[in-house]
Amino acid sequence: MNVHDLNGEHAEDVNYRLVRIFGICLGILVLTYSVLALRLFIDRGEYHPVDLLLISTRVLLGAATLLALLHPRIERLCVRQIGQMSTLFEEGYSRTSDGEKIRFIVLVTMAGLLLELVMIRWLASVFPVFSFFKNFTLLACFLGLGAGYAVADKQRCAPALVLPMLALFVAIITLLRYDVGADTGFFSALPMLEQTSISIWMDRLDWLTLLVQSAPLYLLLATSFILCACICYPVGQLGGKLLHSAPALKAYSLNLLGSILGVAALFVMSLFWLPPVIWFTAIAGILLFFVLSQDARQPVGIASFCLLIVVLSWPVQPEIQRLYSPYQLLERMTKPDGLMNILSGGSYYQKVFNLPESNRGHESEEDRYVRAYYEFPFNFKKKPERVAIVGAGSGNDVAAALRMGASHVDAIEIDPAIVYLGKNNHPEHPYDDPRVTVIVNDARNFFRTTHQQYDLIIYGVLDSHTALSHASNLRVDSYVYTREGITEAFKLLKPDGVISISFALPNESLGYKLSHILQGIPGAGKPLSVRVRYDSSTTTAFVTQKGRDVVMPANSEFAAFGFENVSEHFAQPYPEASIPTDDWPFFYMISRTYPVSYMIALGMVMLLSYMFVRRTIGLNGPIERSYLPFFFLGSGFMLVETKAITELGLHLGGTWFVIAATIILVLVMAFLANLLVQRKPLQRTGYAYFGLLASLVVGYFYARNHDLVVFSSPLASLIASCVLLTIPMFFSGIVFSSLISRAGINISTALSYNLMGALFGGLMEYNSMYFGFAFLYLLAAGFYFLAWVFSWNPAGVPALRLSAIIGPRLVPKGRGSTR
Repeated sequence: MNVHDLNGEHAEDVNYRLVRIFGICLGILVLTYSVLALRLFIDRGEYHPVDLLLISTRVLLGAATLLALLHPRIERLCVRQIGQMSTLFEEGYSRTSDGEKIRFIVLVTMAGLLLELVMIRWLASVFPVFSFFKNFTLLACFLGLGAGYAVADKQRCAPALVLPMLALFVAIITLLRYDVGADTGFFSALPMLEQTSISIWMDRLDWLTLLVQSAPLYLLLATSFILCACICYPVGQLGGKLLHSAPALKAYSLNLLGSILGVAALFVMSLFWLPPVIWFTAIAGILLFFVLSQDARQPVGIASFCLLIVVLSWPVQPEIQRLYSPYQLLERMTKPDGLMNILSGGSYYQKVFNLPESNRGHESEEDRYVRAYYEFPFNFKKKPERVAIVGAGSGNDVAAALRMGASHVDAIEIDPAIVYLGKNNHPEHPYDDPRVTVIVNDARNFFRTTHQQYDLIIYGVLDSHTALSHASNLRVDSYVYTREGITEAFKLLKPDGVISISFALPNESLGYKLSHILQGIPGAGKPLSVRVRYDSSTTTAFVTQKGRDVVMPANSEFAAFGFENVSEHFAQPYPEASIPTDDWPFFYMISRTYPVSYMIALGMVMLLSYMFVRRTIGLNGPIERSYLPFFFLGSGFMLVETKAITELGLHLGGTWFVIAATIILVLVMAFLANLLVQRKPLQRTGYAYFGLLASLVVGYFYARNHDLVVFSSPLASLIASCVLLTIPMFFSGIVFSSLISRAGINISTALSYNLMGALFGGLMEYNSMYFGFAFLYLLAAGFYFLAWVFSWNPAGVPALRLSAIIGPRLVPKGRGSTR
């Protein structure tokens, strides 16, 4: 299919095709919802009048969806309305002054990036599977924005489609999660064998069973991928159209400025734990009251906005308090005993107990067991002077330390919302005790920066339910459980100090990893492994002591509670390659193996991307050589950005603040590079490419050995690390800006190639799950080298055919020479 010109005979049909694709995918989800609701109704076996009314409504919703998709009259109506929508917008756009268009570049880019980040956060908070596949949503947004940029000046634009599509998508996902998803396990599993989680056990299945049980999840992932791309497509199309209202370098500066503002906006909203209704209101407000303020179809946008607000504000589970922390959705419930229970992503996360000293000796059997578990580490260090608790959570471990006579407790918790819940809902009020210092920080960063020495360091039952934004295959505690991370904690112990690590093992391999890390720490005695069975039959405590072996306490009560010494079991040989390190921090992977499960999902991404591009852009004809550097620059950029986030997360802590600051720093580097090129254009990019590749080589060796750059001042070391990790972005920014300033280069097409390259780089990022994160530098260097090769003067080199290189045809032949 060829891309029609703006004045082509059927140009408006492209927007209808987009809506048609969106309608089909949305219809699949609606029908899935109706079928699940009907099945649950039949399985329940109780047919009350209210239930009959509700199920009738749900079934009618599915029938209405089928009718809308199949009825020719509805199709003709949609074609006419969408055609009028795009025509009216183009007429209004032609009357917009250049000054307004330039201002709109910042606003639309800001809205686009904010939409991307909000979709990633919101979907991950609704369905756990998106927490483990966050790149799925990111890549979908890249696809939609990139495709939109590609056709910005070739097809009529209909940005008024964004809000209706967004409102319908949010509505059906909400229904699936809170109406039928709460009563079925169809969408709560994890379609992978290589990784584990406390609440998800699919790593124990064989491949055939895994694929069968994962079918609903793959359906959800696939349809959501296309729906997100459809929503972002008009935003990219409008953004690309606006870029042509200013010189290329100035337009790109405004584009980067809008991106920085988009990240900053989500940063502010995360700072105040604002809920999704505020996130989406910010996006809709920008589109409605600025971009579409003169659009004749604004009433459609207002109605869609109202639907969006109603859906997001509806009290789907009024008995649950929801807090949107910077990391995850926390849901506070009440246990039968009146105490707090916390869910994360719909799964059990934490609960509090009331175990004051006054209750000792006359409490229930369950409470006696829980007390024995929390006080178990203090059998190895009586009345410690100073205790550090990693993953302090809502305060159970802190309360136990205070009961056992600790003189001072440092409570380290990364999530401020969990600390807030603990302060307000724990019956023993441990965080109000003057002996306790609450530290909201990443545990690894705390251990690197503290100057304290400890008698006892306790790791609570940590298990991350969410992955880091823009680093989807890492969890917030990934660097806590590496060999280097635990060794750093061990060095903070006083003589005879003790470390106790408790973990609910979803797979025995995680226990082998912890045991072998403790065995290999210089100066540590033989560790003890005890099956304590708290919350899970596999929960195990791993204890090591500085300078002496650890032995099981002679306490008959422990045997009565089922505490079992399993030290010999976990002391068995285990592959050294599967032990997590700072370069390969994948503690939750069962073994170091290529992530086939991820490759299945990412293969689905490539197939869906091909189909989406074919329907919206077209793939006939040659790929123009002069735009290929932008594709490879995008691939390299995505990999280096990922490495910068993970590396700075290692140095500064994997907190949301560090992630946001790193993304902004990366964008600032590109902005500064663009300003430099604006003031002093480069005729040749060879020097910039050399600097880029040299900085990647330095970054690679630095990632392999962090002792290469060490200063006496921590601040100097921090600055040096930030420069080393982001300077490649500065050089790549110089190259990118120099290329788009060349005569004949279409900036929206260049950005389209760049985003498609970023999509491909996002797919390649998963190689780190086998080769480690330092490998991303080598992979990025290869992409940047290809960009250098294709940046050479293409005289005499024919255009490449689609069969030679996989990628979308974004420009007509002969356009955009770099000579």
